[in-house]
Amino acid sequence: MLENKNILIGITGGIAAYKICNLIRLYKKSGANVRVVVTPNALNFVTKLTLQTLSGNEVYVDNFEIDEYKPEHIALTESDIFVIAPASANTIGKLANGICDNLLLSTACAFARPILIVPAMNENMWNNKFVQENMTKLKTAGYEVLEPASGFLACGVNGIGRMREVEDIFEKTVAMFSQKQILKGKKILITAGGTREKIDPVRYITNSSSGKMGIALADNAYKMGADVTLISTFGVEKPYRNIVTPTALEMEKAVKENLSAKDCVIMSAAVSDYRVENVSEQKIKKQGGELNLKLVENPDILKEICQERINLASHQEAVAPLEGEMSEGQRGVNIKPYNEEHREAQYNSGTSQLCSDQRSTYVAEFDKQYGTEANEEHREAQYNSGISQLCSDQKSTYVVVGFCAESENLIENAKTKIQKKGCDYLIANDISRKDIGFNSDENEVYIIDKSLNIKHIEKDTKENIAKRILEEIFE
Repeated sequence: MLENKNILIGITGGIAAYKICNLIRLYKKSGANVRVVVTPNALNFVTKLTLQTLSGNEVYVDNFEIDEYKPEHIALTESDIFVIAPASANTIGKLANGICDNLLLSTACAFARPILIVPAMNENMWNNKFVQENMTKLKTAGYEVLEPASGFLACGVNGIGRMREVEDIFEKTVAMFSQKQILKGKKILITAGGTREKIDPVRYITNSSSGKMGIALADNAYKMGADVTLISTFGVEKPYRNIVTPTALEMEKAVKENLSAKDCVIMSAAVSDYRVENVSEQKIKKQGGELNLKLVENPDILKEICQERINLASHQEAVAPLEGEMSEGQRGVNIKPYNEEHREAQYNSGTSQLCSDQRSTYVAEFDKQYGTEANEEHREAQYNSGISQLCSDQKSTYVVVGFCAESENLIENAKTKIQKKGCDYLIANDISRKDIGFNSDENEVYIIDKSLNIKHIEKDTKENIAKRILEEIFE
């Protein structure tokens, strides 16, 4: 399972340090080569001789104990993974802020491969806002974290802060090695969160979407090697690009502006179907009686990008035969006038929606190069090759994944929706259940493809559900 893998274990000063002896056994039994680096305080809980005997290697404690041709903190970075367990609040804080005052921290700072943090501490320490801020920093930087469990703590109370069992750490390590880079080289756009449609400066219409599913999808896509763009209704600190768009109209604009060259679009955001037609610039005062708001329909972003893909494919198919047909000899031959109306009509025949952002650019460039007269064949060939070039980053083959949140007739409604929208996959979940879906950390979904085949993913964490969705789509 871990045959010939080089695993570096970092042990900090905590009572759970003694449990790492069993973790070393598990790694060794699985065929891994294990080395251990400890903080000086860790040796108050487990002896250096014990760790050396179990690992079969020297245990490293202090900086610059030079037994190799490289400084130790650099030599140790040649391991495949660095597992820091237990990770104390002190080590977490220093690691998150780039402090390197012992060998373990110096090694972590120089480590360019996956790092797994397994915290263990008193419940109040774990809940301390600064500790949580440091944990967020580490997660944002791409560190894997196996968060502590609840249970009886060394301080004599029951609470959260207990280091996860060594079997959990082992399984997480295996999972990290098993993480497939199936999305390497792929560019993926993902939307997340519930849009907020303003009523006035302080009030808005929204829904119960937390955005957790979209974030989990973006996180997993990034780990699988994708170039991720997340368009969400709230900001997140992540190692990939994040664009914040609170409203449906803002999200529509951002999606279309960032659609170029994408291999997949995953529309997991809960976009409001309606918005207030006339948003009040001032706070609406309570005057007694009824308040009537006129709602107008929001754009159907999922349907629009599916249709745009169809239009773009048709356009590329139509202009392909004309690519490269124009020659220098065609210029200035059989000149005949054409007017602005004709040119605009030609431009607008199937391309204004496809390349709306490039429209003015193309028109200006055409006029600049060829004036207001051109050979008809030349103009047509130039037009098509020009538009093709301007839209070269657009892909007509990107995969579109939609989401379907239903409170009744889940499968029937999902089948109707995927046919109506025209997407490749639809992820359906039942929002009538209280244990999954909106604001929950867990979900249970059905993946429906355009042929109406159904794949059921049973209840699990949204993190695991996201991983399964991406695997089902791309493997």
